[in-house]
Parts: sequence; structure tokens; C-alpha cells
Amino acid sequence: MEERIPPSDKPPLPPPPTTTSSLSLETYVVQIPRDQIYRVPPPEHALIIESHKRNSSDQQKTCRRPICWILLPVFLLFAVVFAAVMIARATLYTPVPPEFTVTRVMGRNLAPPPKGGGGSHRQPEFDVTLRAKNPNTRMSVSYLAGGQASLVFKSKKIGKGAAVRSAVRQEPGSGDVDFPVLLAGNGAALTAEIEKSLDGEAEKSMVLQIQAAAEINSWARNERRDLKINCELKVKNSLMNKTKISFQDCRTEF
Repeated sequence: MEERIPPSDKPPLPPPPTTTSSLSLETYVVQIPRDQIYRVPPPEHALIIESHKRNSSDQQKTCRRPICWILLPVFLLFAVVFAAVMIARATLYTPVPPEFTVTRVMGRNLAPPPKGGGGSHRQPEFDVTLRAKNPNTRMSVSYLAGGQASLVFKSKKIGKGAAVRSAVRQEPGSGDVDFPVLLAGNGAALTAEIEKSLDGEAEKSMVLQIQAAAEINSWARNERRDLKINCELKVKNSLMNKTKISFQDCRTEF
């Protein structure tokens, strides 16, 4: 940038007086105004600065290119792996509800007490065995303790209790698992007529209703599902003796 020095504001010096003694020797004072003085850097300085700028921009470009070439394949690989995992999770690791069948239905303390007997009538109980099959070939099923189970006969809940006594884990391809379900008799529903029908030899239609929790586990996904099991049964013979299940249809929903 050019600098400009303003001219001096001092008035010029007056000429010296002329005397007769100084005629031979005369002195003159000449004042030159410095009103235009420019300071301009030499042109080689501009060339040096321009070369420094060009070198720094080239270095930044050369440093960024390798990073881009490294990050781009990593990003593409991550996208491909993520897409493959999501596709495998949606197709190969979609959980299927377990399949259940009833293998046993027994009753205890169903006979009414003898007339005039001194003994007290025990609480009726129903012993049901439920068999579970895991149809998932890549996922295990863990049945959690608790839940609710009830046995319905002639539209009345004649027994109820816990669905799963203790937690059980079923690995894929490990075979079937049996669950003993003990149901306490409902005294209000077990009238003398109901007890007589359950102790008879005629075929009886019953419904087993179960609600329980299960965990579906695999390396791709872990989920907790609520199972709703509804089994329609037809049982022959007395529940006090060896019964025979002549028909059953069990349906399971998540």
C-alpha cells in the first residue's frame, strides 16, 4: 500500500536581508517540498507470497485425496454389511410361534365325599402335561416362569394356576420339551353335576387356555413375546383314571 506524506505546513523562510557587506558573498536557501513520496514493495515480494499460497493449497489437496480414497471403501463396506445383516434378520431370523400339544389330562379328588362320612373333601386338582416344539431352526426359545393357565369345561373355568413353574430354555433342534401344569380346582364351578360328568366314561369337550411369556434369542435378534395358547380337547374315560385324548387342536399366537 502506498503511503503519502503530507507537505509541510511551515511557511518558507524569508530571504536574508541584503547589506552592502554581503554583496560579494550571497547565500541562498532552497526548500524542496516533499509532498509526494510513495513506498511500494518490490515486485519480487508479491511473487514469493503467491508461490507460498500455491504450495499450501497443493499440500492440502494432496493430503485430502488419500483420506477420501480410504474412507470411501470403508463406508461402502459398512453399508453392504449392514444391508446384508438386515436382510438376513428379516428373512432367516423371523421368529415362528412354538407348537404345543396336550399329552395328558388327569383329575384328582373329583369324587364327592361319601354320605355321612367324617372325612373332609379335598381340593380338586387337574394335572395337565403340555409338550412344546421349537420350529425355529436358528433361534432358541426360553419359556419364562409364571403366566396363567385355565381349564374350561361346559363354559366354566373348573381349574386355574401357573402356566410355567420354572424357566425352561429350548435350543433349536433339541427336541420337544414337556411342561407339567398343575391347576387348582375352582370350588364354585365344580358342582356335583360337573364332577359327575368329569368322572364319567363319556367323551368330554374341554378347552385349555394358557398365557405365558417367552424370549426368542439368536445372534441377530433378541425379542420377548407373549404367547397365547388355546387347545380344544376331547377326552374319553374318567379323569380319575387313565384318560385318552381323542381329539385336540392347539393354536399359538404371539
